[in-house]
Amino acid sequence: MNTSMFFLVNSLDVKRGGLTKASLNQANTFANMGYDTHILTFDFNTRYDKIRKNLIETDQLNKNVKVLNMYEELCGEEELLVKPEPIETGVLDPHVGHNAYRVYENGLYTRYKKYHDDGILDFVDYFNEQRYRTKKEVYDENGVVRKVSYMDINLNKPRQMVYYRNDSQPYLSKWVNPENGRAIRVNVHEINGNIKKIFKNDEELKTDWIENVIEACENPVLVSDARNTDILMIKVKNKKAAKIWRLHSSHLAAPYETDSDIAPTVQTGINHIDHLDAALVLTNQQKIDIENRIGKRDNLFVLPHAAKSSIKKGLFGGVKVEKDEKLAVVIGRYSAIKNLNHIIKAFKIVLKSVPDVRLELWGEGPERENLQKLIKELKLTENVSLKGYTQNPSDIYQGALFSVLASKTEGFALSVLESMSNCTPVVSYDIRYGPRELIDHHENGLLVEKYNVDKLAEAMITMFNNPKDSIKMGKLASKKIEKNYNQKLYEEKWINIVNKVINNRHVD
Repeated sequence: MNTSMFFLVNSLDVKRGGLTKASLNQANTFANMGYDTHILTFDFNTRYDKIRKNLIETDQLNKNVKVLNMYEELCGEEELLVKPEPIETGVLDPHVGHNAYRVYENGLYTRYKKYHDDGILDFVDYFNEQRYRTKKEVYDENGVVRKVSYMDINLNKPRQMVYYRNDSQPYLSKWVNPENGRAIRVNVHEINGNIKKIFKNDEELKTDWIENVIEACENPVLVSDARNTDILMIKVKNKKAAKIWRLHSSHLAAPYETDSDIAPTVQTGINHIDHLDAALVLTNQQKIDIENRIGKRDNLFVLPHAAKSSIKKGLFGGVKVEKDEKLAVVIGRYSAIKNLNHIIKAFKIVLKSVPDVRLELWGEGPERENLQKLIKELKLTENVSLKGYTQNPSDIYQGALFSVLASKTEGFALSVLESMSNCTPVVSYDIRYGPRELIDHHENGLLVEKYNVDKLAEAMITMFNNPKDSIKMGKLASKKIEKNYNQKLYEEKWINIVNKVINNRHVD
């Protein structure tokens, strides 16, 4: 049976969180098993060549996985074309901290030039005499203009966008509602500039592209990994296509209780669940909660993540770990939903009992400035530090005595899985979903009443004051993950689900 896998995500990049990591692992798993495997992306990004190469070089992406981007595919194959950056005129005023310049001509502000971290031109904004932005040019890494947005002067948002080949001919153009950013007409252009197809919106364009990509496949299996790709998969009309909805997050809106509203981003999948060949969640508890809400479904399955560990084994199979008994770590995005401020506040309490311990928070995100400010306000700069993004989480986990999770909600808590697989027990809020299924309280980690900062501090103090017990917990944690969440089980479950959906495809 010739089966082709297509994982739908909106975008890919190198420094991303759990969803991207999970999507890459899925694709890599099928590529390793010999499947024809693709990742479909839908964002406009001039740097996909670099992203692909970087993901492969850092062992995040199997080289046999085909990463297809809609804009690249619509543009078509091109010969490499390098254009020198135009000779700049006017006065350059550096925009400190932004790798950018304001350009003045005879005292008049006319352009804003932004560069990538590697010094390559990213975009140029143009301004009229009233300092309204009139257009934006986006460049690729070879200095070629790839996209021009013409702005609504009053709203400072695009009204029209044109996407170009490297010969300066358009392959796509859009009319855009500047009030909401949605396309209201999309034109696909032939090489000579003539209009080949017209769509009412981006959704129609993306769905049509998916149809074209899978058209020649005997058994295409679509997996929607991102909520903004759900409706695209649902609207695919190809009767050969099997459709799998993969939920990586909680289906609940704040305050994330069993009786909370369904999260708006998840509603599309829930509403169409009976028209899908399979719906996948990450934990048994989430499956139960969904079925309590909508009734039992034969196409709803539990498929947790698999763990990968680089733990070194001794001669007789024992694990070898060297722990810093004074160090706790957190690896995750600096975002409000992660409640990292709770962990920092709890650590202030911890230091009163164990004054010489440290906390490292690894990640990136919009809350960095607020977290740094909190660390300073609480006078924790000697003991708490923001370390930035890491591509080697296993090394970070293995060096720490324990890790901490205090999120408001999770789909599975991938960081808990990774920590435990690396012999590092976790102190975690008891939230939906993930920690309770992974952590056996007081055996391989500690569960804490959610949002209780004092109890969180108390659990961390217990870990620091009993390092031998903590290390023992970590070894038991590793054994549980190795037994229940290994790659072999993951592959078997995926194969079973894929075979089921192919043999029982919906034909509406």
